[in-house]
Amino acid sequence: MMNSKIDLDQFPVTEYLDSICSTLKNSESHALVLTAETGAGKSTILPLGLLKNFEGKMIMTEPRRLAVLGVSSRVAELYDCEIGQEVGYKIHLENKISNKTRLEVLTEAVLVRMLQDDPSLEDYNLVVLDEFHERSVNTDLALAFLKEAMELREDLYVIVMSATIDSKKIAEYLGKEKSAPVISIPGKMFPVEVKYDGKTDFIKICESEAEESTGDILIFLPGISEIKKCEEKLKENLDLEQYEILILHSSISLNEQKKILTKNESHKKRIIISSAIAETSITVPGITTVIDCGLSRVNRLNLNTGIETLCTENESQFSADQRKGRAGRLKAGKCVRTWNEFDPRIKTIEPEILRSDLSSLVLECAERGIYDLHKIDWLDSPSESNWKTSRELLENLECISEKGRITEKGKKVLQLGIGVRLGCIALVGNQENLVLKYSNYAKSSNETQLKFVKNLNKKLQNLSKFEQNSVKNDEIPQNLKEKFAILEGFPDRAACRISDKNTEKVEYQFSFGRKAYLKNCKNAPKWICAPEVLNINNESVIFEFEEIPDEFFEIWVKKHLKEVEICEFHEGKVEKFQQICFGKIVISSKKIPARNEDYAKAWLTELKKNGIKSLPFDEKSEKFLQKVKFFNQQRGIFEANSLEKELEENGEKWLIPFINNDKKLNSQTVFDALYWYLNGAEIEKSVPEILILPNGNKAKIKYELQTTSENRTNLIIRPVCEIIIQRAFGCNHCIEILGMKVLFRLLSPAQRPLQITEDLENFWTGAWPEICKEMKGRYPKHNWDKNIIVKDKE
Repeated sequence: MMNSKIDLDQFPVTEYLDSICSTLKNSESHALVLTAETGAGKSTILPLGLLKNFEGKMIMTEPRRLAVLGVSSRVAELYDCEIGQEVGYKIHLENKISNKTRLEVLTEAVLVRMLQDDPSLEDYNLVVLDEFHERSVNTDLALAFLKEAMELREDLYVIVMSATIDSKKIAEYLGKEKSAPVISIPGKMFPVEVKYDGKTDFIKICESEAEESTGDILIFLPGISEIKKCEEKLKENLDLEQYEILILHSSISLNEQKKILTKNESHKKRIIISSAIAETSITVPGITTVIDCGLSRVNRLNLNTGIETLCTENESQFSADQRKGRAGRLKAGKCVRTWNEFDPRIKTIEPEILRSDLSSLVLECAERGIYDLHKIDWLDSPSESNWKTSRELLENLECISEKGRITEKGKKVLQLGIGVRLGCIALVGNQENLVLKYSNYAKSSNETQLKFVKNLNKKLQNLSKFEQNSVKNDEIPQNLKEKFAILEGFPDRAACRISDKNTEKVEYQFSFGRKAYLKNCKNAPKWICAPEVLNINNESVIFEFEEIPDEFFEIWVKKHLKEVEICEFHEGKVEKFQQICFGKIVISSKKIPARNEDYAKAWLTELKKNGIKSLPFDEKSEKFLQKVKFFNQQRGIFEANSLEKELEENGEKWLIPFINNDKKLNSQTVFDALYWYLNGAEIEKSVPEILILPNGNKAKIKYELQTTSENRTNLIIRPVCEIIIQRAFGCNHCIEILGMKVLFRLLSPAQRPLQITEDLENFWTGAWPEICKEMKGRYPKHNWDKNIIVKDKE
């Protein structure tokens, strides 16, 4: 059943529909990878072909709730049915699915729940993972579970699709004896003029483009605070009789979001200020101009502190291209980028599974009976240190046992579907406002917040009454219930004051091991719980806390105490202690005799306490680790300090086998251990220190940590070559290492800087003639003919 009023031939994907369906049916692995450029119609037209060529029910996932609504509505329109009939959707707080529904559009989080309830997904014949490039934790988890489901069934088909993805890697992952088939479809885009302006005030750019644009304008900003400020400024400065200013962000109500996805029927020009929510997955009609600030919000887990932070970073080149594409959907458009044209940017951001908190993922795996990181086939495996950190948190929250098995409490937390920490808070009872405060709905509309609270209450009523193991709910004084609930959700953020209570900067020791400061607080309490801790200028600062009365904390902490043995160096000698600890907070300590093997354990303590630089660590090891970071970065696995954190947490795996208890640890031993653990042979092969240039000369390469642009905090490791310019004669093309261009610092014969460039080809035809003219006068005895190659002396 198709809507005869709509011409499907206008979409490039239409002519490929039969081929896609037949290729999928004939695929040995029952899987297909589909890449389609912007404007191809893959998200809305492909489902029509699938409904026609496949029997039974099917699922299609989208990365965001708004995208679910937009895609399902459009597919229903094209299929000529009402939402909830043959085509429906399911998201958190909303369900529009009936017994007639054949295509269910939903988020990846909902799919994960469905796969947990039915690991073989028996009621469905086909699953499509759309916009796969966004790679949330739930996307990767759903794909891994789907792969297991496909091994249980021979009649389940899967399509992974996106605008641009590493199709070869995914095809190999989904394949059996050979890779899954890949189909690429061209898009339908009008030309988009790109203008760079890294100097003009952002608001002035917006006002200027508003006057010049012939259509609606889409402005990209990183988050809601920047969006609100921009909205206020534009409403102050523009004539609201001519312009309608709207905001698009996940925190506004779905009805407001839906309004933006409808065609502009008013006489006013629309200016839509959006987060990355409008980058892919949805089409905002009427847009002819995009203004891109070049920034985005990214969740990153700081492995040094165990705290996940929403960071503002330079967007990737992929995201920049996607944003630009919003301006060329209907006709020729314009994209203004408020940065400098040659600012380097990473190609794509690494997937969430490599940079975010994994507590929900580890808990989902525990419910499935997977207790070991390596017992599941990941497309990109998370780091062992992150997995371990998440397991430790879940143990503290009593959601899993010491062996990693899910507890009754853990099962109830998953059933609530609001995240691990919030689930633990909610189970205390009567804490809806506290849950809302720390949820993603904290800044949403009143309507959405009421719906969230109502849904949470309904789920809690469906769960049997739950009591904590050690502290019963009815034993807690009413005035302390909220403090108890916060501790239940954030036991790792409990902290003890370790400095004077009246100093300007009061220092606290956290149970998870790190220290933080509380500024300008008179008479600071001994015990606190601080959910909000941020890293500012390499210093952890407490922004929000709850005071915990001493007597109450002593009752609560009993169930979290552990007895441990610790070995450490004191004046060059090994000392050993038996300690009673609450996490990393020592409650009591007793000295006991040390043994020979405790020398290695003392180095482990030193490593975890003071970092890798506390080991005998020389320049050779420093350079090697920088090369490993570059290697990881180019594979999309890079976060500042994450490698150091992994090494600090896993010293027993890489360092202990190399320590001889009868011999002192030295820098060569540390290097040998690192080289072995981090696969040094592959690193040396892929990330060379000596490069053979196209002219036959050898050049030294350094790997430097650099900012990606002026006044920005984004960091990237770049291969850099400092070379006297005559030795670069004959190098007429860009040189790359693992896909990144080498940055050349070209020097005069006196080794003074002449030019910095990664584009050698354009340098010789651009800046070189003027530089050459000047250098000939200064150094007349040197060769300045770039066609005469100066060879290295043997």
